[in-house]
Amino acid sequence: MRVSHKTAYVYLFLTMTFWAGNSITARMFAADLPPLQHAFWRWLIASFLILIIFRPPLKRDLPIIWENKWPIFWIATTGIGAYNTMQYWALNFTTVSNVGLLQTTIPIILCFFEWVFFKEKTTKIQILGMMLATIGVFVVLIKANLTNLINLTFNYGDLIMVGAILLYGVFSLLIRFSPKKVNHWSLIWVLFFIGAIELFPLQLLEYQAGYRINLSIGPMLGLTYIVIGPAILAYKFYTSAVVTLGAIRTGLFFYWLPIASVFLAILILGEPLQIYHLIGFVFVVCGLRLGLTRS
Repeated sequence: MRVSHKTAYVYLFLTMTFWAGNSITARMFAADLPPLQHAFWRWLIASFLILIIFRPPLKRDLPIIWENKWPIFWIATTGIGAYNTMQYWALNFTTVSNVGLLQTTIPIILCFFEWVFFKEKTTKIQILGMMLATIGVFVVLIKANLTNLINLTFNYGDLIMVGAILLYGVFSLLIRFSPKKVNHWSLIWVLFFIGAIELFPLQLLEYQAGYRINLSIGPMLGLTYIVIGPAILAYKFYTSAVVTLGAIRTGLFFYWLPIASVFLAILILGEPLQIYHLIGFVFVVCGLRLGLTRS
């Protein structure tokens, strides 16, 4: 799972860009993809594709996976079964901008968790980097207008997203306890499969309550993208990066998420590029550069 530092940085850039597209897609098709069914089919299809495309050596790896069943169970539950399901649920009530704003707290939460559980300290340079990146995100999300910050409102969906973010912090810490001798695709398949099993009864309840996936071309294309990019590729990249860089440096890349969301909205949805986008981009890049400086 461990890769070079340069490769890990590329992986994280791609991961956050995929996840930015995930938020946009989930928001676009919120009415067509009920959150529990959305999450269930995402992980079930992704685990099936891993089996037929990457052909992980499960027969060899299953004894080791069984020996480490409880760490793997909690990794799957927090990062697969819970986080994305809660994010999709939250996007039924709140905006992509609010989700992006709340996700900027992930690096701070990871730093706090690392300090509490593993006594890993955050350097002054990393703190300065987080401050600059946070300013950059705020510049973009409030469109460089403090009036927009005053008028910013939060709702029920934002509370759901706060819970999701706390769980994702736990997931990022637990990854370090994943078995090292297991093939990476075997581990990802098991995580996805556990997540799908956990979501199976919940999505049945949602279905029985009258919520149905819209099988038209738009939602199906959106689900296809979510399975390939934000699920299979992003989780492969992210888990490799956490093992290589640690949770704190990896978490800093979450500052790229709202910036990537804005640029994807410009490219895909035709939103205009504004000067505050560029200002925010500069702040985030400078913050990441400082935050990733090795002490």
